[in-house]
Amino acid sequence: MQFKDIIGQQKVKNQLIQTVKNNRISHTQLFLGADGVGSLPLAIAYAQYINCASPSDTDSCGVCPSCVKYSKFIHPDLHFTFPIIIKDKKSTSNDYMEEWRKALIDMPYLSELEWIQCIDEELKKQAN
Repeated sequence: MQFKDIIGQQKVKNQLIQTVKNNRISHTQLFLGADGVGSLPLAIAYAQYINCASPSDTDSCGVCPSCVKYSKFIHPDLHFTFPIIIKDKKSTSNDYMEEWRKALIDMPYLSELEWIQCIDEELKKQAN
């Protein structure tokens, strides 16, 4: 995900880009916002920009190996924490990683409720 893919949030995007340019990236950052404002896409675009091999002044290149991995949500430095539906005592988020990646590709502004509905539908399909 690139900054150009994020609707609005120009002030925040500029501030994040400036942290990279100034070499002042915090070791921890929390991206928080109401459903639909793009907190998760913004966090992913920022991580991609930080790790991009050839960033421009305003965005990641989108084509280097790092950017390609980020676009597929498979970069080794990209980790997610998300709610799951527990099928059995051994259920973990790893069991849902493929569905999570597909949902993010299809709906980058995915809400928590939409995610739960998505995996609930998957479980119903598997049961049939």
